[in-house]
Amino acid sequence: MKKTFTDDWINWINTNVANGQDKDGLFKILLDEGYSFDAIAKQMNYKPSTTTDKLINPFEQARQKKQARAIQDKNNNRVKAKRSEIFIPNAKRFISNDLELYTVDNFLNEVECNKIIKLIRSKLRPSELTSAEADAAYRTSRTCDLGKLNNKFMEEIDQRICDMIGIDESYSEVVQGQLYEVGQQFKAHTDYFESHEIEQFGALMGQRTYTFMIYLNDVEQGGETAFVNVGESIKPKTGMAVVWNSLRPNGRTNADSMHHGMPVIKGYKAVITKWFRTYSRLTPAPSMLSKSKNEYVPNFTKTGFKKSQLPKPLFDKITQFYQENKHSIVDEHVPGDFIYNQSNNLNKSKTHKKSSALVELSDTLREEIHNTMKPILEQWSGQKLAPTYVYGIRVYFDGAVLKMHRDRIETHIISVILNVDQDVKQDWPLEIEDNYYRKHQVMLKPGEMIFYEGARLSHGRPTPLKGNSYANIFCHFLPQS
Repeated sequence: MKKTFTDDWINWINTNVANGQDKDGLFKILLDEGYSFDAIAKQMNYKPSTTTDKLINPFEQARQKKQARAIQDKNNNRVKAKRSEIFIPNAKRFISNDLELYTVDNFLNEVECNKIIKLIRSKLRPSELTSAEADAAYRTSRTCDLGKLNNKFMEEIDQRICDMIGIDESYSEVVQGQLYEVGQQFKAHTDYFESHEIEQFGALMGQRTYTFMIYLNDVEQGGETAFVNVGESIKPKTGMAVVWNSLRPNGRTNADSMHHGMPVIKGYKAVITKWFRTYSRLTPAPSMLSKSKNEYVPNFTKTGFKKSQLPKPLFDKITQFYQENKHSIVDEHVPGDFIYNQSNNLNKSKTHKKSSALVELSDTLREEIHNTMKPILEQWSGQKLAPTYVYGIRVYFDGAVLKMHRDRIETHIISVILNVDQDVKQDWPLEIEDNYYRKHQVMLKPGEMIFYEGARLSHGRPTPLKGNSYANIFCHFLPQS
């Protein structure tokens, strides 16, 4: 048990106590960090009661734990990153002191939406309520328990929702689909459990917190979601996500999250809904907030990457340099088994096969690459950029694998990969997530390039290279603001 606090920990304790944060919650975080009960009690001048009826906001507690981890990172000389409670790329936040509400256009594309609508229609049942309701017209939609269909596509959508909001899947319910025909609606209601319901429905996983709802089609007329207490009405739009918090910052239920699924007047309305909870279904419980520090880097573009053509004069210079200096290629070692050769792992070869090697660039060519790419990437990202690093020409060999990863947060925010040369038996895809956590495979031919938000987006080449060689250059920038 640790008994002595560093200055950082003392400042953290004093600041949170002065700000009126829950002392029992702070005490528990310090216990989790390995400090002794007596040391904490002495430093805080406080001992928690054995029982308490105080509410602890789970997201505030999770935020405090993230803050505590940042202090640990600082004490261990690791890189700190700014973290917030909930960060949703491309989200538009409704400005209100009464309700935490977001919309995200195009979270799902039209093809994905149509596929889900077909699944919903395959297994419908009448929608239910958690409490008895005398009004037979209170909720008249039909529901499909999509999360119970054992469908791989829906499992991927489910995980994307969790990744987007940044809450571990174990704190959530399964995805449901709802279908509303003409005249059907869900009258004004809240998603949280009322006091008389919580014992029955929240005994294991606690109260509902965030709702993540996605419109699957443009409704011809009607079907808006009206947040009646805050005067906001959201019209259905294919692929749009609507996200709101049913709790107030103090952890209590928020009556201003009341919303009305308005009647469909013409056409139909299809949505999917996923609810998150205060507790995990797993023991021991994983961290509630699941995003890595890189995922809190702001997104500067909608999608996060773009394929383009390398300016021909620069490509010709790079190609000539590569052909003239291939003989000076040197082995490279990337820490952490970041690049490896699958043949060595499978013990297929008696001799150790190289994964990659490097052709160093001249200073003049490095500068020209940065100077050429800078205005192009500034136009794409909408940011003034500062050059940070141009890697040499990396040459991958047969069997090479580049692990899925996010780039260095210190230097690799806006980046470009330039394809220089390849001698392959089949295309070698770059796998990359976009800012909606959708996975893509991008093929690059010599003379092509891809812009990407490297620190934010997970990317790599997990499929082993089939061929003799594949050569490219990495060029990185930081926003100046």
